[in-house]
Amino acid sequence: MCVLKMDHHCPWTMNCVGHENLPHFMRFLAWVTAVTGYVCYQHGVRIMHYYNDSDLPMYLVRKSEMYAVIVMAPINLFVCVSVGILFIRCLVNLTKGMSQIEIWEMERIESQFHTERLWLQIRKNYQKLYNKPMPKLSSWKQNFDFLDTDEVEEQEMITEDNMPHKHEEEEVEDPIVPKNFTIDDLIFPYDLGIVKNITSSCGSPWTWILPWGKPKHKGYHFEKNEYMDDEQMALPWPPDGGHMEFTTNDNNIEGIEVNYENISLIKKRLDPRTTMSRNEWSNDLGETLDDFGVDIGAEDENDELQSLRNI
Repeated sequence: MCVLKMDHHCPWTMNCVGHENLPHFMRFLAWVTAVTGYVCYQHGVRIMHYYNDSDLPMYLVRKSEMYAVIVMAPINLFVCVSVGILFIRCLVNLTKGMSQIEIWEMERIESQFHTERLWLQIRKNYQKLYNKPMPKLSSWKQNFDFLDTDEVEEQEMITEDNMPHKHEEEEVEDPIVPKNFTIDDLIFPYDLGIVKNITSSCGSPWTWILPWGKPKHKGYHFEKNEYMDDEQMALPWPPDGGHMEFTTNDNNIEGIEVNYENISLIKKRLDPRTTMSRNEWSNDLGETLDDFGVDIGAEDENDELQSLRNI
């Protein structure tokens, strides 16, 4: 079935978590964490009581109660820790404006960011979406972080007439993998800032504790950030559309100068996940899309630029 802005399939509730019930799910996690945390505290008090009374005769201790504490304390602690970690994970995702599936997609794109296969597909998707070739990408970090004021003033003084060696430069073919573009330059289109991300997913703050609190919008259209007005930032999401139509020799490390800076790139190229398709790839925790409840076989592979927000 279709789930708006699907986050994951929850085995705790035996239901898919998405746009409509995400606030309910977050309340569920918060209350379970709070209640089990309180029970952990009570178990701790009781265990300390047993320890302080360890010199007393056993007939003064209710054995049934002690056995129940011994059995239930680790079980309750496990539930508290596991649900608490899940709550923190979902909360962090909310601050980024992403679902767990979109976080997984970002990790996949990051691991394959240096491959020609990925960028060939991105170029094709950009052409389909905007009906024009993808522009040459440049890092905003280099444009703003690594360019000091003196260099900016010096460049502004250089005019087209006195620019040195301008006519001697030869046009260089744009490489398939952008050389001056990093994963940090890849903008997630629905990141609106921490506060707006949370309110967009969970509704107004005064409704968070209410059982009927939910987002205001219907979940069919999502606001995009201002960066999407920039031509080079307006990449589709995920940028490769989840497809894998191109095959290249991405694992070839010949020609890469071995130094301290390129060790991470060589490790990435040797990672077997580099050439894996979307339905095969797993993150560092070993999670695949199947673990989030996504039925890859049910997706239409020929559909153009599928969005995970409409799975």
